[in-house]
Amino acid sequence: MAEKDFAIVCDASCDLPLSFLEKAQVVPVRLTDLESVSSEAFERTYRGLAERGHVSAVSIHSAASFSPLIGCAREAAAACADVIDVRVVDSGSASAATGMLIDRAARHRYYGASLEDSVDALQALAAHVRLLVIPVSSTLQAARRRRRGRAGLIGRAAATIRTRVTGERGLYLVSGGEVTQLARNIDIAALSDRLAHAAAAVSANDGPLLHAFVEDGNARALRMVERALEEGGVESTCLGTVRALPVTEEVVGAGSVAVAIVPESAYRRDIAD
Repeated sequence: MAEKDFAIVCDASCDLPLSFLEKAQVVPVRLTDLESVSSEAFERTYRGLAERGHVSAVSIHSAASFSPLIGCAREAAAACADVIDVRVVDSGSASAATGMLIDRAARHRYYGASLEDSVDALQALAAHVRLLVIPVSSTLQAARRRRRGRAGLIGRAAATIRTRVTGERGLYLVSGGEVTQLARNIDIAALSDRLAHAAAAVSANDGPLLHAFVEDGNARALRMVERALEEGGVESTCLGTVRALPVTEEVVGAGSVAVAIVPESAYRRDIAD
């Protein structure tokens, strides 16, 4: 197998459909139990690639602030170093934003880029992808509080009560490995407008954007976000819409809506050779 024919691995936190992964020859790690996930599934995947003749792979995953799976990938990559060179790439974001890196990795390989050049380009792209998400019941914030012991449990309970009484939701940015709350409101239309404003600010700084929608059974919320981007005059081209898979749904809740954005100049940038 040629040196440049590196394998590409991902997990379900990218929200890309299996049909796309199969067409792009991307190997998804099969996860049967999200509650007790460990590095074993990743190690089986990497060793399976080595048995099929691959000497290297790039493994692309969502940020640890969104999903714990990247930690499993790193542990497995270290455990398999004797049989395959696995480079783990942190998208710094999540969902369709991670999917954007996977799409670029497939393109790099198709055009014969080396593993080194591809990893460098993906890490550069990771600095530009962003996920703007309106979760259900402030689920992202609740997930972050789980790590803080008793005070976190109290805070999470208070947030849940507030949401039940007021219907309040939030707008969050997942970028650079961090989750940042941008706004809170009981009106999803207002949050959609705030999302469009955030996207417009990125476009004003970095030029035209590309975006992809992530929906999870809330067609009304998706339409509001689409309309807000259009009416807000955001200079952006839509790459499509994906459905949130269980890993993402566990974090943001069923009925959430999100938009992955990236400057077109960063996404289309060619790499050496």
